[in-house]
Amino acid sequence: MRYMLLLLALLCTLVFTFPVSAQTKPELQQQLLNMAQQSQQIQTRQKSNATEVLKNMATKITQLHTQTLNQIVQLQGWPSKEQVTEAGVKAAFRLVNHSNNLSFQQNMLPFIIQSYMDKQGLSGEAVAIFTDKVSIAQGKNQVFGTQANVIGGKLVFFKIENEDSVDQLRSQMGMLPLTEYKKSLEILYGVKE
Repeated sequence: MRYMLLLLALLCTLVFTFPVSAQTKPELQQQLLNMAQQSQQIQTRQKSNATEVLKNMATKITQLHTQTLNQIVQLQGWPSKEQVTEAGVKAAFRLVNHSNNLSFQQNMLPFIIQSYMDKQGLSGEAVAIFTDKVSIAQGKNQVFGTQANVIGGKLVFFKIENEDSVDQLRSQMGMLPLTEYKKSLEILYGVKE
C-alpha cells in the first residue's frame, strides 16, 4: 500500500510538473491564428469585386497586422513551434507573405529562412516562393526560379540569379528541377513551349 501511495505521489508530481502541451505562449498563438485568418479572408475578398471602401479597410487591417507582427518579433523574436505550435509559425509566415510592406518583408526574410532551417513547419517551397517574390519586388533577380509570367502565349521566367545552380538550390528546398516545374506551369496555364 505504501508503494502504491508513493507511486501515485510520483505520478502526480510528473503530471503537474510537465505541461500537457509544448506550447508556451497560447495567447500569442491565438492572436497569430486570428490575424492570419482575417488576412486570408481579406486576400480572398480583394480578388472579388470589392468596393473601394472595402479595399481601403482591407489595406488598413493588413497594415495593422504588419505593425502588430513587427512589434511581436521586436519584443519576443520570431515565434517558434515550442511557443505557438507549427500552426502559429505558419500563421506568422502567412501574415508576412500577405503584407503590403516590402521593407517589413525584407526584414522578416532572415527569420523565415532560419525558421525553415530549424524545421519549424515552413515548407522549403513556400520559403523559396517568398524569397523570389521579395527579390523581384526589390528589382533583383530571383534565386529559386519560382516566378514567371505568360507573355505572348509563352511562359517567361523572371531573371534567375544563378541559372546554372538553380536546380541544386531547388533540390535543397525540396522542389522539382526547373524544367519539370516549367512543364507543370505550362500545363496549369495551358501554355505550350
